[in-house]
Amino acid sequence: MKLFKTLATSSKVVFAAFLFSTTVNAADLQLSIGSCPVGCTAYTWSAGIAEVINKNVEGVSMTAEETKGYVANIKLMQSEQIEISMATSLSSYQAYDASGPYEGSEKGNILSWMAIAPVAMHVIALKDGPVQSLEDLKGKRVGMGQPGGVSMLDADAMMKTLGLTPDTDFKPFRIRLGGMADGLADGNLDAALWNGSFPLPPVVKLTAAREIQLIPIPDDFFDTLRAEYPPYFRLSIPAGLYKGVDVDTPTFGLANGMVLSKDVPDDIVYEMTKAIFENRDSLKAVHPALGRITKDSVLNGFGAPLHPGALKYYREIGVTGIEEFVTRTAN
Repeated sequence: MKLFKTLATSSKVVFAAFLFSTTVNAADLQLSIGSCPVGCTAYTWSAGIAEVINKNVEGVSMTAEETKGYVANIKLMQSEQIEISMATSLSSYQAYDASGPYEGSEKGNILSWMAIAPVAMHVIALKDGPVQSLEDLKGKRVGMGQPGGVSMLDADAMMKTLGLTPDTDFKPFRIRLGGMADGLADGNLDAALWNGSFPLPPVVKLTAAREIQLIPIPDDFFDTLRAEYPPYFRLSIPAGLYKGVDVDTPTFGLANGMVLSKDVPDDIVYEMTKAIFENRDSLKAVHPALGRITKDSVLNGFGAPLHPGALKYYREIGVTGIEEFVTRTAN
């Protein structure tokens, strides 16, 4: 059985595993969730979940870690620097399968835990600005997300589908969401692309200073995108989430949730899963998406097997489709 231990590296909580034949003492467990830069939605989620677990799971100390983003999170898990990660349905499966950007790593080390909410591509522009449609992105200054984050990969896929080449057909700014919102407010960007769970706090803040719009994704563009990138699915950003955006905005996205190291003890994962489900009201106050975790949605988008501790709890509460999920992911 694995024992988790704290190591100090800068201000990070780093994970190390040592083999012992004795039972794990839960008081020794210090766990970290990899999220994204401070200010993005996944960091808010991680901080809220860490607080609930620290209050409700005896002997476990959990820290929400600021990281460069979802792609970086998986690599931190693979190098045993963190135990839990926010991830999309695409990156979580690739991590388990050791495929895509994780080819060459060991298979089966990273398991599914809990779907939270879909991430939706936001194409954000000023209402009176030069970008009024996807075609208007050509020749413009476009925020693309920071290196190491999944949003940048999604933005790259989108611009590639539009047939636009960075630095030739448009000027990319590979920066965080907060920096992109500032760039729009200051007139230094024409548009910002970000795939995240709505509402995005920096965009909500931006609407207090400038009138914005969300550019809709047409059906023909989405069909072309999905032909090349099958994990994307169609969804809409609801009206009223952002000041001045009064109609639903058709777009695309990915499923979004958390994955776990297989070495986190089963009984601890069981208790953490139970704590999250039993404290959804308090988590809803942290971010609305956390209050929408249900028995019907908790498996959404995952293609890798569940951690045994989570599986035990989901069977107890009768999660929708749990046995079909187990059969499908076993194959």
